Amino acid sequence: MWEGYSSISAILSQDYDNKTIVFKILHVLAAEDAAAFCCILWSIWKQRNNKAWNKVTDANAFVLSRAKDSLHEWKLARNLQQTYFVPRQQHGNICWRKPNTGRYKCNIDASFSKHLNKVGLGMCIRDEHGTFVLAKTDWFSPICEVHIREAIELISALEWVHY
Repeated sequence: MWEGYSSISAILSQDYDNKTIVFKILHVLAAEDAAAFCCILWSIWKQRNNKAWNKVTDANAFVLSRAKDSLHEWKLARNLQQTYFVPRQQHGNICWRKPNTGRYKCNIDASFSKHLNKVGLGMCIRDEHGTFVLAKTDWFSPICEVHIREAIELISALEWVHY
């Protein structure tokens, strides 16, 4: 049983909106349970999208299995990343810097799905105030090494913002 079970019951008994409920639950859960909770929420969201957009009804057991598998793959990826990552010596704090006035900043990231043999790509552009301007997502096959995928991402982002 989750350590924060009584706290979760108290949260659910209040009249909070869904967003507040999720964040309050995440606040009381241990890190491992919070990660599992997030994966379950993501898998439920995926179930809903499959039904709405693909006319496919995922069984509840599959929803939980997909969440468990995704969390397991994420942990494996994190362990691999930590194995091969050699930290540089940093001097001072690193913080996000806003772009100059009239300029934009584009952040990019990728996700890897071994199960689907695909790489997900996400890009988000914000202005000097941090205000959302534009975003794009895409999928690519097959899975490739992280440094190759990141290079392709960068090229994709440059092509996207150029047009």
